[in-house]
Amino acid sequence: MARPRILARLSAQSRALLCFNNSFRRTTSKESSHRRSSASMKPTYHHNASMSSIPPSSYDVPVESIRAQEYPHMNDGTYLDHSGTTIYARSTIERFALKMSSSLYGNPHSANEPAKISGDMVDAVREKALRFLGADSRYFDLVFVANATAAIKLVADAFRDLAEKTKSGSFWYGYHRDAHTSLVGVREFTNGDHRCFADDDEVEAWLDSSGGNPGNDINNNKNKKHRPVPGGLGLFAYPGQSNLTGRRLPLSWIRKMRAQKGLKNTYSLLDAAALAMTSPMSHVFADPDAAPDFACVSFYKIFGFPDLGGLVVRKDSGHILALRKYFGGGTVSLVSTIGDAWHMSKALETSSGDENSSHGLHDGLEDGTLPFHSILALGEAIDVHRELFGSMENISRHAARLARRLYDGVSALRYPSNGQPLCKMYTEEGGAAYDDAKRQGATVAFNVFREDGSYELYAEVERLANERGIYIRSGGVCCPGGVYAALQYEPWQLNRAKSAGHHCGSNGLGVINELPTGVVRASLGAMSTIQDVDAFVSFLRDEFLVDENKKKNKNSSDKELHQGNTNSTINHPKTLNYRHYPSTSSVAENQQQKVMVAATPVVAAS
Repeated sequence: MARPRILARLSAQSRALLCFNNSFRRTTSKESSHRRSSASMKPTYHHNASMSSIPPSSYDVPVESIRAQEYPHMNDGTYLDHSGTTIYARSTIERFALKMSSSLYGNPHSANEPAKISGDMVDAVREKALRFLGADSRYFDLVFVANATAAIKLVADAFRDLAEKTKSGSFWYGYHRDAHTSLVGVREFTNGDHRCFADDDEVEAWLDSSGGNPGNDINNNKNKKHRPVPGGLGLFAYPGQSNLTGRRLPLSWIRKMRAQKGLKNTYSLLDAAALAMTSPMSHVFADPDAAPDFACVSFYKIFGFPDLGGLVVRKDSGHILALRKYFGGGTVSLVSTIGDAWHMSKALETSSGDENSSHGLHDGLEDGTLPFHSILALGEAIDVHRELFGSMENISRHAARLARRLYDGVSALRYPSNGQPLCKMYTEEGGAAYDDAKRQGATVAFNVFREDGSYELYAEVERLANERGIYIRSGGVCCPGGVYAALQYEPWQLNRAKSAGHHCGSNGLGVINELPTGVVRASLGAMSTIQDVDAFVSFLRDEFLVDENKKKNKNSSDKELHQGNTNSTINHPKTLNYRHYPSTSSVAENQQQKVMVAATPVVAAS
């Protein structure tokens, strides 16, 4: 059955777009020449054979038509930072505004009619969000939080509080090298009883060993504190997708860990924030026996709006969270402030199987008044998302095709003078990973080489792209272990970088001891287009492979930054009236302008 409202509105626009595309392909070479600026100022990017064909749309209508109707706020730039947040649809905002202005919503903790409306709405959206994630509410609960980091901290607080009641007074914590900074921070609650797994093989060796003991895991044998005590309280955390490279990690570890008798009290925490952005989550939660005990998501990375996160809890593991110490408003049934200090936790009532309790696990974990207006917006965002894109499977196919094109385009760029690649690509399996959505997300991470083989400053690449209306991200991207592994850092090199003054945001120290301190990252989303990909590849080619005089002048001004440790910062003149590499514009604008891209002179600011 056709999806209502939005697609019907888009159908006429889709036909116009298809007619326009067909007429555009039939233009003569003379007309094409007139529309383009001169080759010396705006070279055309020539695709290799593998990029010559436009991948078919995964949606019912062309994504360009969806962009024109629902994302007009993206017309003035090329947005390639979806891993930070994706972009919200116009209909989401309109529907949210309509509901806000046509209904009265009260605080769900009150009992009046507006409060009941809010409470019923929150319950309905919670169920809708679980269905969207493919998590059956019979086996999973959803706790609304501010963001994925808040979800991680909620789990960490509970483990710390529970560990204090044990004989050891602590819990073991293991995390993968590719963990987001927010996962790494959990180790501070363990009194040093933690371990960072250097790669997938170390995790496999740990899981394959009998009873969870380290076995042949030589690195783990060096310090017994770095392995969990058989049967002791533990937590193993890892990302479903690297925030750095987009590499997707095995979900099979969870089932494998749960099958180990020696790890019966070691629980799993999956950071699914990046994974959920362009991947169906049904394969994560379809089987409760293979699902993580705890999984965090960021709804703004999926829908763009609202700014809201969630913690999906496997109900069989919910008792761990119910034993946390802190309680906030709305999470307790009764509190004593006279005589002995005691309280009745709603979460504990639920986890203990109290048949008289009307509360869910989430009732004892959502401290204070819920962000019920944001939850209202989430319900609208889910509906609009489904109407526009159909399913997460569609989005996964669409994003994977574009990611393949992006990787091929960037990796194919080479210096004409010596044939050396322009970019150092960071992927463990090369381009082959981009053929399998189970192994790779829609993210490309790299650094730019200069012609002499030295590294260009990643912050400079981002600056130049930003001036041309292309929005990417550079730096450590909150994935410290992944960065150190990709850049092949040794501990002494990291210590030297620290001594030199390098830290997050210290863009002037982009290269130390001839090694970069971060990367350039481009990431795609549901509404990304081929034009977005090609605009970025063209920018790299035009900026770094064409204008030799400009490149030589820039190399001279930055030379000191590549001669060792320095605390110098970059002071580049502001560039005005820059050449603009357009992203997808509205169909109407395309028809009027006939995709005329005129290059304007580059004038340095005084």
